[in-house]
Amino acid sequence: MRTGGTRAIDRQSGWSRLDSAALALVTAGAALIRLAGLSRPIGFVFDEIFYAQNACRYVLGTAECGVEGLVSRAHPPLGNWMIGAGIKAFGYDEFGWRVAAALAGTLTVALLYVLVRRLLEGAVTESMMPRTAAIIGSFVAAALLAGDFLHLVQSRIAMLDAFVTLFVVAAVLFAVLDRDRYRSPPWDRSPAGWLSRLALGRPWRLLAGASLGAAVAVKWSGGYIGLGVIPLILAWEVASRRRDQHDPDAPRRSWGAALRRTAVEEGPRSLVLLVAVPILVYLAAYIGRMPGEVVGLPWQEGTFWRGIWEHQFAMLRFHTTLLGNHPYESPPWSWLLLKRPVAYFFTDEGGTYREILAIGNPLAWGGGLLALVGCVVTWTRAGWRLRRPEAVLVVAVLATWLPWLILSGSRSQVFLWYILPSLPFLYAALGIMAARAWRVVVGRVAVAAYAAATLVLFLFFFPVLTALPLEPGAWRTRIWLTDCERPGDAPTLTLPEDEINSGPPPEGWCWI
Repeated sequence: MRTGGTRAIDRQSGWSRLDSAALALVTAGAALIRLAGLSRPIGFVFDEIFYAQNACRYVLGTAECGVEGLVSRAHPPLGNWMIGAGIKAFGYDEFGWRVAAALAGTLTVALLYVLVRRLLEGAVTESMMPRTAAIIGSFVAAALLAGDFLHLVQSRIAMLDAFVTLFVVAAVLFAVLDRDRYRSPPWDRSPAGWLSRLALGRPWRLLAGASLGAAVAVKWSGGYIGLGVIPLILAWEVASRRRDQHDPDAPRRSWGAALRRTAVEEGPRSLVLLVAVPILVYLAAYIGRMPGEVVGLPWQEGTFWRGIWEHQFAMLRFHTTLLGNHPYESPPWSWLLLKRPVAYFFTDEGGTYREILAIGNPLAWGGGLLALVGCVVTWTRAGWRLRRPEAVLVVAVLATWLPWLILSGSRSQVFLWYILPSLPFLYAALGIMAARAWRVVVGRVAVAAYAAATLVLFLFFFPVLTALPLEPGAWRTRIWLTDCERPGDAPTLTLPEDEINSGPPPEGWCWI
């Protein structure tokens, strides 16, 4: 039987109506700016020419889409299926092929609120932080993502990265919920009946594995988050087994003993939920895409499995043989410094400019980078405790960004939008800082001032994120860095050129 004190703590730290209101508000705001004017501009924007046409062929066939075969086979099918769902529901037009990305971006904002709220739950429960501060921090993180320049742009065009980011955030959230299962409602701790058997007693871990599989089934790079999520889950399990659950006063086990105990108790289940389930989800994305017999050996010609196998090699060849330069490429170390944004769309009609510029908010990205450094410092001072919220955020950012820093040496064509899956965790770090600052008056003033400045920049740049018309002078006030001289015989850029796809990028910081 639970004591009155425990019930009081649960009431203080649990989800409240204020949480529901904050979540509804930030989600509605994210939906509004992603769905309003979604059909603008008319026609394919940047890589929509690949994914929208592929998705149309997935769900409508050749005649309706005007293409004989797939336009691109560079990625697994799931992202195209999701874009195709919008086309099937709303038609093969701009709104139809963009709406799935808009909904995915909106849902990501909502999941980020829940993630940050859960990460701050421990501080609230231990009376180290008022619940209101945790709500503010969660709202700040979600609102920053809702208004992030790059996330907004990617949520308004039919590319794959908004879907990758959705599943990356979902995988981290479900992993955290699995970690906290003993502090969750009874359904999470011991689900009954067939659901318990299906999830092997761990429904949140099952969902984490499914999200990992879905992220990879959109783009292979979605699998990078597995380099963070899986080690975190295993580390939490090992750490929990250092204590004797039946005798809290007993001496702690050694790390080696805890590791062996984890291998025995969790190894088989984790292999199923974190390895087999992602593979099954990945393979399921090919249903309806690969002809041939399902029953057959993978190396037999004409089987479903042979088709999947050949596609893996086709994707591998594409990514490992992608040579040459692209005018909009930029090294991964420079992404958060905004060295080279990407012009997805630009027109000059009657002296009026319209542009979609894939760029970040300098204030928000710079603040997120500083917040991440702050997380590292705080985590270090806390003795690298695995249950700290900083552990999740630092590991998630490293898992989604560090592989690009390593792999970029063997591939020149990498672009700013590849940083998108890291951004929610940078904003989560800012949200946690905001929650801690909210406890004092000075901190509240600082949070409000930062939020106001970020909002002003968002409103200022909004036209070049959504192709609203601007006079040339007004457009140039938003293009802050113009060191756009290109090496060799390549011409210096004076206006964006969204159709060129070869040649070196500018050597300096160039927003054109």
